[in-house]
Amino acid sequence: MPFTLQQLLMRLTLVPVLVAGIMGVVRFRHLPPSLRYLARLEWFVLPIEILGLVLLTLHRNNLFLMPIYMVGETFLLGLVYRHALQSRPFARLVPWVVGGFTLYALADTLWAENLTRFRPGQQVLQAVLVLGFVGLYFRKLLNELRVLHPTREPMFWVSTGLFIYFLGYLQIALFSNYLLQYSQQLNHNIWAVHSLLYLVLHGCFSYALWLRPRK
Repeated sequence: MPFTLQQLLMRLTLVPVLVAGIMGVVRFRHLPPSLRYLARLEWFVLPIEILGLVLLTLHRNNLFLMPIYMVGETFLLGLVYRHALQSRPFARLVPWVVGGFTLYALADTLWAENLTRFRPGQQVLQAVLVLGFVGLYFRKLLNELRVLHPTREPMFWVSTGLFIYFLGYLQIALFSNYLLQYSQQLNHNIWAVHSLLYLVLHGCFSYALWLRPRK
């Protein structure tokens, strides 16, 4: 039976994650600290993505993986930007931010009546936090760093990928439960768009891990 476009895109999302994970293994010893944490993020994401895809193929609920995914992703991105920004106030603040988000995600998940619905509060809060990290990086890039070719900087591609993905994901998160109820076909189309955003994100991560940082 041929795959639909959505099913094909969902399966393709594993490809850039796998490529980035392999790139992280090959180049790990030569990566700066920020990109080492990015490589660890890919290694964390890959088994969760595989398990989620297996459960989806078996028509089993995989939404219980989302809080684990979001907390781990936010924690590791916090470490990525702590090293990239080299800012003492950010370094002091980020453990509290990530810790607060973890407690919120845990409480929101435990108090849920069931785990068959999306938890938009967690998704929106994570998107806002990550976009905040990205905004601080671009501010530093514009105001403090003297970079002639920003596209040769790995963190530029990391931040660009995160900006594109989470700006789009924020819109999906706000209306995810509504979309599920309104139209099954519309829901499929929206999540196909999400898969494209995800491909862009991890494609940017792969490129960032492949680039050699300019001194």
